[in-house]
Amino acid sequence: MGSETHYGAGARAFHWLTVALLLVIMPIGLVMGRLPRGLLQDTLFVTHESLGLSVLALTLLRLFWRLAHPAPAPDADLAPLERRASRSVHAALYLVLLVTPLTGYLFVSFRGIALHYFGLVEVPELVAKDKPLSNLALFVHTSLQWAIYALAALHVAAALHHHFVRRNGVLRRMLPSLARR
Repeated sequence: MGSETHYGAGARAFHWLTVALLLVIMPIGLVMGRLPRGLLQDTLFVTHESLGLSVLALTLLRLFWRLAHPAPAPDADLAPLERRASRSVHAALYLVLLVTPLTGYLFVSFRGIALHYFGLVEVPELVAKDKPLSNLALFVHTSLQWAIYALAALHVAAALHHHFVRRNGVLRRMLPSLARR
């Protein structure tokens, strides 16, 4: 359970698990298409697609969690403009963490490629094969990767700025262990 100033264990778990998945999925996405066809490329595609579905599921669960477990009030040190910027970046992050995996799924489905979650379960294709729509979904998917990079960089930079420059409690809200130091 969270407090008035810190996120609870559930929110922290969702946050840091998402971070971990993104730190694995992003480099895979950058290199997998450039590799020669073969077992390594196939393995990276399945891993990337499966982790993308995991990010989608985790983000949906996180949103439902958030409905029942509201965020603590903004840090008192934040100006109104900073509060609006923080809310906007968080909302945009949630949006791209939902839309990016969906467009990846649509790309694969419209392309007619079978999608298997970690090679264990076949994910149903909910759309008919359509190459132009597949190309559009791929364009949107690869464009959104840059939005994720930019938003994540803003998010991290703001947290570090608040911790090291402003020396307020913003970062400690997600890392309460820092408060004990």
